[in-house]
Order: sequence, then structure tokens, then C-alpha cells
Amino acid sequence: MLNQSKVTFVRGCASLAALVLGLAATTARADSLYIGAGAYFTDVELTVGGEDDITPAGFIGYQFLDSNVLMLSVEAGYYDLGSWSGNVGEVPYSFDASALTVAGVAYVPVGPFFEIYAKAGFAAVEVESRVADMPRTDDDTDTFIGAGVAVDFFDTVDIYAEYLQFDNQIDSQMVGVGIRFDFF
Repeated sequence: MLNQSKVTFVRGCASLAALVLGLAATTARADSLYIGAGAYFTDVELTVGGEDDITPAGFIGYQFLDSNVLMLSVEAGYYDLGSWSGNVGEVPYSFDASALTVAGVAYVPVGPFFEIYAKAGFAAVEVESRVADMPRTDDDTDTFIGAGVAVDFFDTVDIYAEYLQFDNQIDSQMVGVGIRFDFF
């Protein structure tokens, strides 16, 4: 039986897919499939205090509109939100979090080689925690937003820097850099 957060996530994905297909049908130019990966500095607020970690991420996307003024795409990704452990007094704790995402991305070219962009979407977040030998797994569907800049090389390779914020139980914020490859 599906819980309410998974039903909400599936509905959000279906709505985003319908929007993408509708927009793709109305535009004459669909540009490219792309993949990317990066390394992120992750900051979270736990009940025991703030923690930082360096984490990986990867995504695949499809750019369905490419004009001189605006580029639109949809992407699915995986973000490792970090792993932390320590002790509060004599009580040990550990947290491990990750997210699967679906997002819409809007790019605005700034000159021939630079782009700024914003992304927003849904994230299926899983947080595994252990406090004093008591494991717990929390699954939830949350929203996330982000913004970034990219430098375009050869129309097929982008180097990007971005900020992401996940609205989840551990209030994840990420700043990362990475590379994206476009396929025509």
C-alpha cells in the first residue's frame, strides 16, 4: 500500500511529465539529451546541531526548448544529502540521507558562453537514522529549488556551479560544481 507522500510524488511526476509533453508538442525545436555529475558541499541542521559533508550527485535531462532567449528542460537526478555520526553525551547517533528528484529547469543565456538558470521540483527523500542502536527510516516527498551559472564549451560541455535547497526534515542546503554533457 502506498503512503500519502509517495502518491503525492507520483502525481507531481505525472503532472510535470504532462507539462513537458505539452510544451514539447508546441515547440518546433527539441534540442538535446544531457547527463551531468558534480560534487557538493552539503550543510544540514540536525537536532544535535549543524553538520557538513562533501557529497556526489548525478542527473539526466532533456532540453525540449532552445531559443536565443530561453531554454527549458526537465531532469531526473540523484543527490546524496550526506552522512553524519557522532555522540551526544554517551548516546551515539548517525544519519544518512539521499534524494531522487524530478525538476524543471529554465536557462537564460548571458552572452555566447554563459547561462544562468533556476530549477524547481520534487524530491523523494530517504533519511536513515540510528540513535542509541534504534534504527529508523523516514521516506518523504518534498520540494526543492536551486539556481546556478554555467559556462558553455563547444556547445556540448558545460561546467556549472549551483545552489540547491531541499525542504526536508533535515533542511539540506547544497553548493556544488560539476560538469554536464549534451548529446545532439
